[in-house]
Amino acid sequence: MTVVIDHRTELTLEQVAAVAQQKVRVQVAPETIDMLAERRAQVERFVSSQNVPAYGFNRGFGHNVDLAVDARHLEDLQRNLILSHAVGQGDHAPDEVVRAAMLLRAASLSRGNSGIRPVLVETLTAMLNADVIPLVPELGSVGASGDLAPLSHIAMAVMGEGDVRVNGETVHAAKAMQDGGIQPVLLEMKEGLALNNGVQFMAALSVLACQRLKDLLRAAAVNTSLTAQVMLAPDTYFRPDFHAVRPHPGAVRVADWIWRLMQDSPIRNSHKDFKVDGQVQDPYNIRCAAQVLGTCHDLVSQAEAALLVEINSATDNPIMLPNENGEYTDIVSGGHFHGMPVAVQAYNLMQALSIMTSLSHTRSVRFVDPARNKGLGRDLKWPGLSAGERAVSSGMMMLEYTSASLTNDIWGKAMPSHLFNISTNSGQEDHVSMGTTLAVRLYRTLPEAASVLAVELAYILQPWQSASGWTPSQPKWTFLNGSRTNWPTSRNA
Repeated sequence: MTVVIDHRTELTLEQVAAVAQQKVRVQVAPETIDMLAERRAQVERFVSSQNVPAYGFNRGFGHNVDLAVDARHLEDLQRNLILSHAVGQGDHAPDEVVRAAMLLRAASLSRGNSGIRPVLVETLTAMLNADVIPLVPELGSVGASGDLAPLSHIAMAVMGEGDVRVNGETVHAAKAMQDGGIQPVLLEMKEGLALNNGVQFMAALSVLACQRLKDLLRAAAVNTSLTAQVMLAPDTYFRPDFHAVRPHPGAVRVADWIWRLMQDSPIRNSHKDFKVDGQVQDPYNIRCAAQVLGTCHDLVSQAEAALLVEINSATDNPIMLPNENGEYTDIVSGGHFHGMPVAVQAYNLMQALSIMTSLSHTRSVRFVDPARNKGLGRDLKWPGLSAGERAVSSGMMMLEYTSASLTNDIWGKAMPSHLFNISTNSGQEDHVSMGTTLAVRLYRTLPEAASVLAVELAYILQPWQSASGWTPSQPKWTFLNGSRTNWPTSRNA
């Protein structure tokens, strides 16, 4: 498999994940290389011949935009920009996140609106194929004028500067590039700015989180169907005709998953015609599970649709647009590098994660409560134990504590950072997204959410295995990995 960067087509989230996690090779379409070279020549002729003040080409950056740069120092301008902005802090981002960010930056530059030479895109893809991964600190971006600090660490490696990781070892970028047969790039007009303007680091974190969240949501649906059966709940809460009268797309989808998973269950069939315990309605953690998880499904779907737009867009500043003659020399300054469109979706994903884990923990609490767990005993201690044996056994009590701790930590990380603006750059960048720190927390939280779901599953399997003889290899459950989950695969889905 090869992922092709082509200005005429769009990347999918699955392709990004494949390059990031499976190290699938990347290739730039020859037509895209030709297009980039042609447009670069057009804008170079325009800037040189017209002697116009052009931000990114011959002017200072940020609040230094009013300062002209002599032609002798244009390369210094780009180099100094990257070196001065590579000041990230904190732990280094996982390689898969950096790989995703490199791919997304290359894809954005390949759209043909950045005015760069094709060598930038070719070098980024060559580094991916050689698995030369820059060391990128997670913190330091306010997610507005692009992910300036993280992307500058990537750009430094493109220049042959800084440290990279190759086969798990940290080496200097220049040596890694030489060993991989890759020529470091001497940046020319606009190219440093093009490399670090854009929120591809934030987007990379969000794309990978979105893909994992879809798997977690499927797992939550499986958990729901199993918990409902252990707690002797009916399947009527998930009936298709019931959800047709309030047809929120996510709730309809998730209810359908759970409904089909519960069909022909021996536990459900044992009390299908009556409630053996006289309970008329179940608590909300089962009765409203489709509505709750359906909302998570909608949040994830909205995030995926927005991220598809983002990863297939040109996002730096300025943007090159065609003039009346069709040449890309109309240099337009704007704000496509602002991270708010991605920050909002990262928060949607964090909301979905928090809601999902909260629901799962609520059910774990019920499993160890003898007053509410349908006769499963205190802390799920085996019924055959004597009184003395029960007294010295904690059973599965402590798992609930672990679930509570993880759930609380997830809630703490769900701070809506994008709502708390801090003006930067002497007021020039006076409204920033703060979405990158949010995306970092989102990504870090995924394993915790998986553990909360795993705790619930551990509770489920104690009574379930003995009552039904079910094993995870049973074919009935495999459909959740198939096409019937109906997640969007393009921005128009």
